[in-house]
Amino acid sequence: MIAAPNLFEEFSRRSCFEFRIGIEGEAAAAAARCRSASDARLLSELIDRLDEVKKTSDLGIDEDFAFHIAIAHASKNDYFVSVLNSLRDSICEGMVLARTTTGLNTVEKLTAINLQHRRVYDAIVEQNEGRARLLMREHLRRCKASTAHWDMFSSQ
Repeated sequence: MIAAPNLFEEFSRRSCFEFRIGIEGEAAAAAARCRSASDARLLSELIDRLDEVKKTSDLGIDEDFAFHIAIAHASKNDYFVSVLNSLRDSICEGMVLARTTTGLNTVEKLTAINLQHRRVYDAIVEQNEGRARLLMREHLRRCKASTAHWDMFSSQ
């Protein structure tokens, strides 16, 4: 069972998503500009692993984080990698909350998230910096919005 976040955790979660929107949007743009063929292959493998998670009872948190950190590595900027690694616990907590949204079952939610990931991946492979930035930012905005159902717990 996932514990309801307290008010500080709620503020921290929102701040983390807002920070990630800026940082990871730029990491995705840099990845589109700097990625190697091996980076593209790794991202493709991670997309496939994320698709496989839907067939299990797992939420795919490790696979999701691996995808995001692989994009940071593909940017060829160690600061992106360092920042994401330092935020790993908060990022993974946000991923859990985003996957436990009300109104959709887990498979539907994972399918939606994976489609967003695939779109970011496609833009990186196409080396379309602007689109990669936009799609990563939109993905994280959607994840942030999908955690809003947890807000009701912070006021209790």
